[in-house]
Amino acid sequence: MDSKQTLLIIDDEPSICKILEHFLKKDFNVVIKHDGSEGMLWLEEGNEIDLVIADLNMPNLSGKEFLKVAKASNLYMDIPIVILSGSDESSERIQCLNLGADDFMLKPFNPLEVQAKINAILRRSRRFS
Repeated sequence: MDSKQTLLIIDDEPSICKILEHFLKKDFNVVIKHDGSEGMLWLEEGNEIDLVIADLNMPNLSGKEFLKVAKASNLYMDIPIVILSGSDESSERIQCLNLGADDFMLKPFNPLEVQAKINAILRRSRRFS
């Protein structure tokens, strides 16, 4: 039995996916999808995940749209979602947090900080489950 938790990373920039996968695969099962609709389809196939990291600006289904869909769904509303963004627009950040994002991180990021935030969010969500 694999006791690792599973992360879904949704980003259309391959370099970001590679960095995150490299840093996180030691502690987590990492699944990579390249846009929000791909990520949503994968979830709808019944795959279970512990946390999503989604890029704010992606083709097909943006991070914000993904967030709206996930939080509106009984199946996915409890999955923690971290939004990554290249823009430091505080209005975007506020909007995402108000839509239910658990955290918002700017690119370029320190992968170790991403990992620390993921661990903190998962600790919190375990406490409540």
